[in-house]
Amino acid sequence: MLKEKEFSLKVVVPASTSNLGPGFDTLGLAVNRYQIIEAESARGLSVTISGEGAGQIPADERNLTVRAAAKILGRVPDLKISIRNGIPACGGFGASGAAIAGGLLLGNELSGDKLDLEDIYNLAVGIEGHPDNVSAALFGGLVVNARSPEGRYSHIRIPVGSRLKLVTILPDSRVETEAARRILPTSVTLDAAVSNVQHSSLLVAALASGNYEMIRHAVRDELHEKHRKKLIPYFDDFSRAAEENGALAFTVSGAGSSCIALCLDEAAAVRESFAGLIGKLGLDWRTEVLEPVNKGAEIFTD
Repeated sequence: MLKEKEFSLKVVVPASTSNLGPGFDTLGLAVNRYQIIEAESARGLSVTISGEGAGQIPADERNLTVRAAAKILGRVPDLKISIRNGIPACGGFGASGAAIAGGLLLGNELSGDKLDLEDIYNLAVGIEGHPDNVSAALFGGLVVNARSPEGRYSHIRIPVGSRLKLVTILPDSRVETEAARRILPTSVTLDAAVSNVQHSSLLVAALASGNYEMIRHAVRDELHEKHRKKLIPYFDDFSRAAEENGALAFTVSGAGSSCIALCLDEAAAVRESFAGLIGKLGLDWRTEVLEPVNKGAEIFTD
């Protein structure tokens, strides 16, 4: 039941990168860009949006945050909602996952029959369609997800040290997730499947143990990257620049169009090389350095 008295709430949700190469629809890593959702009691619904992609995000009942809150409450809530989106709008850093996670937490706080976080997580996966971004948004850190035969998801969260840096490529256009999924083959060889099991397992072990140098050998994918990179101009040029400047790995972030170079001490050199290449190619793109964060979504009440 929706709270009747006046109130205000704030939900802070981190961005995330997913897949990390071989962990397709399995691995999500929270990073230090945020979506901040503020809500207060009102007569009717109003939504205002600022920040990244403000002009493209629906500001009515179609808004993902509103839809997620309504999923729990059973109706569109009477709220004045303000969303400050700090998550890159070019795609690949979990803006939709953050919106869903934030909306579910908002609705849950207003509901008289609260769900536990595991149920919220599974609701979020059901809305998003895959677990990686929503899980990282909710729990923080690196999250490993798996689906049971009955359709329910389980996860383990692994803290990741701030020594690891993510040097990003942020293009000026999006790759829609549906388009990035349609381009994928419907079947793969046994060798390709085994390769991804091997490399995703090695990647999780490297991140869990802090043996980050092993990432050089772990980020190899046979399922999606070779197809999705065709949708990202100059992917190979940036990959080569990352390798030449000592990056541990370079890969598509989620479904794209963003990309990430995983780095240690060489992050500044990689970013400088990306900025130089962007200028040389005459692109209106951005590059910046992000860090993992181990704290997931937080809700604050007044």
